[in-house]
Amino acid sequence: MKLKYSFVCDAANIAQSGNLNVLGIFQNISALQFPCVHPKFVYVASIEFHRSEIGKHKFKVSFVNDDGKEVIPPLEGEVQVNQNNMFANIILEMNNINFPKPGTYQIDLAIDYQHITTDSIHVLQINQNQIQR
Repeated sequence: MKLKYSFVCDAANIAQSGNLNVLGIFQNISALQFPCVHPKFVYVASIEFHRSEIGKHKFKVSFVNDDGKEVIPPLEGEVQVNQNNMFANIILEMNNINFPKPGTYQIDLAIDYQHITTDSIHVLQINQNQIQR
């Protein structure tokens, strides 16, 4: 298996045609004060499997702060790979995530207990003068 892509965005879904629709890929979140709550974002990953890997595969997404502490409990599930579809898309919506302080937060993806990738969200403190109008 190999990772095709992973990212954090404002919204994502799979169309009836099978196409992935994505809105607003980002790496930074800005806040005036802490703790802050981000209302919604979506984690997206696409994994390509080899024909020898047909079947069910467990995945686990962990979201931790820069101290390694969980921001939310790990999200776990399964993907099914078959001869007609050697790709698996993971799309996880995360709502009302609390960021207690500025820093780098990491989203780790593991498939079948093997780490595949890490994506970072940089949470920045800004002042009133930095807000774009």
